[in-house]
Amino acid sequence: MELAAIYTRFYQVLLGFIKSKVNNHQDAEDILQNVFIKVAGGVGELNRKEKLQSWIYTISRNSIIDYYRVISGKKSISSEEAIAEHFTDEEYIDTTKGLDYCLLNFVKQLPEEYRDIIIDVELNGIKQKDLAEKYKLAYPSVRSRVQRGREKLKQILLDCCHIQWDNRGNILEVQSRSACAKDEAGSCKN
Repeated sequence: MELAAIYTRFYQVLLGFIKSKVNNHQDAEDILQNVFIKVAGGVGELNRKEKLQSWIYTISRNSIIDYYRVISGKKSISSEEAIAEHFTDEEYIDTTKGLDYCLLNFVKQLPEEYRDIIIDVELNGIKQKDLAEKYKLAYPSVRSRVQRGREKLKQILLDCCHIQWDNRGNILEVQSRSACAKDEAGSCKN
C-alpha cells in the first residue's frame, strides 16, 4: 500500500487514538508525525498487508509509551504521575468520548445471529473465514451476517445519536438524541 493512502486512511483515527491517550493536542500531533515517519521507514518490509492496521497501532502504542518515558525522564516524577498529569490537561476535549462505552451496549441490542458474529469480528478480531467453522456456516453467510449486523448496528446508533462526520467519514462530534436513555454516570444504557 502506498504511504499516501496509508496516511489518508489512518490519519484521523490514529490522531484520535493518540489524543485519547495523551490528551494534549500538540504532543499528539508530534507523536503522530513520529508514527508516520516510522511507518514510512518500515512499510516496505511489511510482508502481509492485512497486518497493516495492527502494525500501525503497535507503532502508535509504542510511541505513546516512549512519549511518557521521555516526560518522566525530564521530570523527577514517576511514569504514573506523568500519565495522570497529561490526562487531566483540558487543552483538548474529545468530542467522541463516551461513544465507545455506548457502542458495546448497542452491539448487545443486536439479534443474536448478528451480535455474536459482530463481537467476534469487530471486538475480538477474529477473521470471518475462521468464524465460518465456529458457527458452522458457509463463508458467504458469515460475510453477509457481518454486513447486515454492521448495518443494524449503524441504524441503532443513528437512532440514538446525532453524528457529524468530516469529508473522509471520520467522526467529528457525537450528540445524544433525547431517545437515548442515560444511566446515572451519563453513559448510554440502550
